[in-house]
Amino acid sequence: MIYNRILQPIYYISAKRFTIIGHSMEPVIKEGEQIFISNMYYKLNKVKRNDIIGLHNNQKIEIKRIIGMPEDRLSINQSSIMLNGNEIINASNNQQELKNKEIIIKNEEFFVMGDNYSKSIDSRNYGSIKKNQIIGKVLDK
Repeated sequence: MIYNRILQPIYYISAKRFTIIGHSMEPVIKEGEQIFISNMYYKLNKVKRNDIIGLHNNQKIEIKRIIGMPEDRLSINQSSIMLNGNEIINASNNQQELKNKEIIIKNEEFFVMGDNYSKSIDSRNYGSIKKNQIIGKVLDK
């Protein structure tokens, strides 16, 4: 922890600023807010579950939360998302048409979701992302 606080100025110096477009991460990050993504952070730290990241996807940059790590088992259906046998999300008000799926995340891949589950287009739709798609970590406000 202390190590990260010492390096925090370096993360911000190397970070790029982005303006959020869309509602995928609400209520945590709202449309129109400015965020900083540090591409240095993961050169010095490991990617962790629940990190909010910037990623390249189809020639655009998206902001998502890491839900699944390599070798995790996810079970997805219309009403819930299970991670390694434990319910992590109850999405009973989900407005998306999701197929029931069982996924084992491969090495060097991550399962990402927006916090606004009912409106986010994420790994539930396009599958896991590869580690090389990650731009960096969204820095705390």
